[in-house]
Amino acid sequence: MTFRKRKKSIYRKADELSKLFDIDVCLIIYEADQKKGRAIQLEAWPQDSAEFNRIFNKYKASKDIHVPGLKQNFDLSDFYNAAEKEDVDRKFEKLYPTWDDRIDEFSQVELIKIICSLEAKIQASSKKIDSMEQNRNVSSRRAPHQHVLEAY
Repeated sequence: MTFRKRKKSIYRKADELSKLFDIDVCLIIYEADQKKGRAIQLEAWPQDSAEFNRIFNKYKASKDIHVPGLKQNFDLSDFYNAAEKEDVDRKFEKLYPTWDDRIDEFSQVELIKIICSLEAKIQASSKKIDSMEQNRNVSSRRAPHQHVLEAY
């Protein structure tokens, strides 16, 4: 009974996926004999055999074509990684907008001033990071009792 409920849910999700992203989706599901552990029933989706064969043949043909940088197979982790990255990008954009439309109206002189100011801030930040790293390296080389004395 559980298998049948899950199977129905998978069919519904495949249908939603194909409609939502306007992509071809097909499924091949094997129901196993619980006692013998082998496939006893095969089901394909979409149930229209012509549509299933069209999608399946398209998939088989695409496996033979190698496009550099194009990943042929995707799994659930790919989906979550992409969704997580998109979520992080959205949160970052909300906290730190990457562009202010008012900048479009700045003169060349104003833009140069902004660039100089940003470069100065980057240099100051880099120096601070270097200083913090040097302090961390120096303190990690000290004997353990020196850290205790410094705390007092």
